[in-house]
Amino acid sequence: MKTELRLPHQQTGAYLLEALIGILIFALGVLGIVGLQAASLRTTSDSSVRAEAVFAASQLMGQMWSDKYVNLVPNYSSATLGATYVSWAADLKSAQGGAWIVDPIVDLSAANGCSPTPDAWSQSVAITIFWQSPDGQANAACGATPCHWYNTCGLVALNYNQ
Repeated sequence: MKTELRLPHQQTGAYLLEALIGILIFALGVLGIVGLQAASLRTTSDSSVRAEAVFAASQLMGQMWSDKYVNLVPNYSSATLGATYVSWAADLKSAQGGAWIVDPIVDLSAANGCSPTPDAWSQSVAITIFWQSPDGQANAACGATPCHWYNTCGLVALNYNQ
C-alpha cells in the first residue's frame, strides 16, 4: 500500500487568498457607504433648494397682501416684468445659485388653474419656481432640461385701508 504524504509547502497562499477576499468584502462595504453618502448629499441639496423656493413664494405672497390691490398685476406679474417681480426674481436667483434654471412664473390671470376662484374682492395668484435637479432627471414640464419645480396658489384680497 502506497501512502501519499502531503508536504506543507503545497498549502502556501491559502492565507493570502483569504486575506484578499476579506479586503475585497471590506472595500465593497466602503464603496456602499460612499454611495449612500453621495445620495444623502443630493437629497439634502434638493431639499434646501426646495425650502428656498417655498420661502420665496411665501415672501412674494406676503408682499402682495400688503401692497395696494391695483398694483398687483403691474408690479408682481411675470408677464409685465414689474419692478417688484424683477427684484424678487433677482433675489431668488442669488439664493438658488447654481440651481437656477429659468425665471419663475407669477400668474395673476383669472385662468391660472387655482381654486377657489376669485370674486370681485380678490385676485387669484399662481407662483411657479423652477430649479435644476441635482440627480439629472428630466421632467416633461421642463422639456429635456433636468428640473424640479414648486407651485403654489393663493388669493390676495382687496385691502380696504388702501
